[in-house]
Amino acid sequence: MVDVPLPKLPGMSFTDPRAPVARRPQSLSYINGYAVPGEKATGLRPTAPAPLSQQVETEAPLSTLPAWVAYDRKVLRYNAYFKESVTESNEENYRVRKCVIYFYLEDESIHVAEPKQQNSGIPQGVFLKRHRIPKDDGASYFTIQDINVSGLVTFYGRTFFVVSCDPFTRKFLSASGFDVPEDMGMPDEPITAHRDSLKRGLNPYPPAPREDDLTRFVEARLGKASNALNADKLKKFLDNDRKVLRFFCVWDDRDALYGDRRPYVIHYYLSDDTMEVLEVNEPNSGRDPFPVFLRRGPLPNQKLEVDALGPTKTYTHYSYTDLRVGGRVKVYNRNFLIHDADDFTKAWYQQNMGYGEAEFPTVAIHEELMPIPQMALPPYNGFGGHADSLQNCIALIPKPVKPDFNKQMNYAHTIMRFKCKMVEDGTHVLTMADMDRKFILSYYLANDTISIFEPPTRNSVVVGGKFLERQEVLKPHSGDKYEATDLFVGEALTVYTRRFELIEADGYTYNFMEQHPASFPRSDFDRVLERVKVLGGGKEDALRTAFIEMDVDGSGYLNEAELAGALAKAGIEVVQQEVITIVRKYDANGDGRISVEEFFDVFNYKFET
Repeated sequence: MVDVPLPKLPGMSFTDPRAPVARRPQSLSYINGYAVPGEKATGLRPTAPAPLSQQVETEAPLSTLPAWVAYDRKVLRYNAYFKESVTESNEENYRVRKCVIYFYLEDESIHVAEPKQQNSGIPQGVFLKRHRIPKDDGASYFTIQDINVSGLVTFYGRTFFVVSCDPFTRKFLSASGFDVPEDMGMPDEPITAHRDSLKRGLNPYPPAPREDDLTRFVEARLGKASNALNADKLKKFLDNDRKVLRFFCVWDDRDALYGDRRPYVIHYYLSDDTMEVLEVNEPNSGRDPFPVFLRRGPLPNQKLEVDALGPTKTYTHYSYTDLRVGGRVKVYNRNFLIHDADDFTKAWYQQNMGYGEAEFPTVAIHEELMPIPQMALPPYNGFGGHADSLQNCIALIPKPVKPDFNKQMNYAHTIMRFKCKMVEDGTHVLTMADMDRKFILSYYLANDTISIFEPPTRNSVVVGGKFLERQEVLKPHSGDKYEATDLFVGEALTVYTRRFELIEADGYTYNFMEQHPASFPRSDFDRVLERVKVLGGGKEDALRTAFIEMDVDGSGYLNEAELAGALAKAGIEVVQQEVITIVRKYDANGDGRISVEEFFDVFNYKFET
């Protein structure tokens, strides 16, 4: 059949069903959500599926996971060694190289490392990089079955003898069904035995020179140079290198002009008996950080005498025996007090000098802070508000007073109202017209302000209306303003040289005060009753007589005025607010009177007429 070419026009192109399949086959399959390598496709067309009777279940169970997931970060570790021949030394003919073999279970790769040994002279570290190591036949790779304790394994011609493994490796191999022999030790090296034999034999070196004054004197008489007579500094350096004693101290220089009391740290180097003084940089001290106060060097313990040619004599220097907690050190005429040392310094003195806890006392260096002097505020001049005028004394550029947001939100519409009247004081005498005047005092809890209003009265010579604009009112001879706790019935307030006595309050005010007994103790019935009980102790007869006299009509009931008079006659001093609290508690029918018998029952008294 001859293929007839068709023109490449829209609608004239068709797919040849005989063309080979050119799709790239899928090389991954998924098990439990993880991608694993699948079988490679070999043909261009998919083969026909096998009959159901011949199909094999290929789906893995739910517990099966790929190796790179199941064995992630699980590594078997073996301790091994190999012998390396040494041909250029008469002290050893071979050397034991200790290595660690790491077998990674996720991909069966192997990594060999050689731990570094100090002063070995051998490049050590990674001996063999991680990869899958092929066997000698080149057809397979090393697996978990090829490595075991007390066995040999050869990597690229290098034979390793496995001597032990870590606990995880032993547990894993035992759980997998492998027999793991007991661990073995590393063999001894010939060089180690040779060095031990030298130590056991006689010392081939000449004896160490004696370090005393007699030896140096004899050597000096025989002509030895003076600089060679000093003690062996190299041995002292090797024994005490990187051993530093640290002391904490303070320098008090406040007696001098612009002096201060500042902390320092003294370091004493045991390797060469030198000292350095470091300055502790305190936060917000106002000083530039200069860490080194005295550079490291010998510190003289005597006063220096210097002329134009330099020091005139030889000086001695401080040693570790001169440094004690609680002692003082003079750093070129600067007196430093040592108040503490670090733990290493204390342990070194206890081990080498035999010091105890008594040599390290607790030195108190903290001083009480001086109180900051407060600026005296000038008296209020009467212009503007008191809080606004105070801002001019606090800041150069005054700022508006910030109100109390919580009070404004909680007590925005809370107003305490009292009925009051004018009373005489030492400077003012009331006229007949002033004695009959009545006022309404309103206290606003939102901002602690007071306003006074005078209700109009018919046939009065005084025109009623606003008596005091709403504002803050200060207490006499004080810069504090009146607060809500200062107001109660029976109290007298001084408002700009005028004295007002609170004689009554509205029902809302009484209820508000009783709901807040902590702020208004005279409206707390329990506290008022307890106070009356204390004051009335032993006055049962006087109370009974006073109540009988005040009960003129013989009804057995008393109003507020009669109750106050009866308590006053009995010698119990209470304010009018406390009397009102008692009446409001026992006034059952709301007529403003209380039962005398009920009142006496509260005190466990018997009322007998």
